[in-house]
Amino acid sequence: MSDRTFPLPPRFPRNQAGLSFLGWLLVIAAIASGVTLVLKLGPHYIDYYTIRSVMQGLPADRVHEMSRPEIREALEKRFKVNNIRDFEVEDVVTVERQRDNTVLDLAYERREHLFFNVDVVLTFSEQYRYQ
Repeated sequence: MSDRTFPLPPRFPRNQAGLSFLGWLLVIAAIASGVTLVLKLGPHYIDYYTIRSVMQGLPADRVHEMSRPEIREALEKRFKVNNIRDFEVEDVVTVERQRDNTVLDLAYERREHLFFNVDVVLTFSEQYRYQ
């Protein structure tokens, strides 16, 4: 055998160390802020996806033939059925008539207060063409 000496293995602490109080406090603060964001912004996205489904559910073959009041009335009925009561159709959807098609513009903003003087502005926009 040779007289080579091998390095000793590193010494480990006797007790396993975990997160300190400050570490746990930071983890809890991060989780709380994430939950707050989801709870405050989630309903706005749910409303947007519901409004999108209402717009996509319009009869594509009839929209170009409908008058503006008929389109507004159809959207109001669908908004009411889907429990979208925070929006007026006139404020959210604009109707643009062209020779070959009808364009419905879905565009609106929502402002949500987070904390102190921090607000979030959510902008939703989409365009639908019916021929």
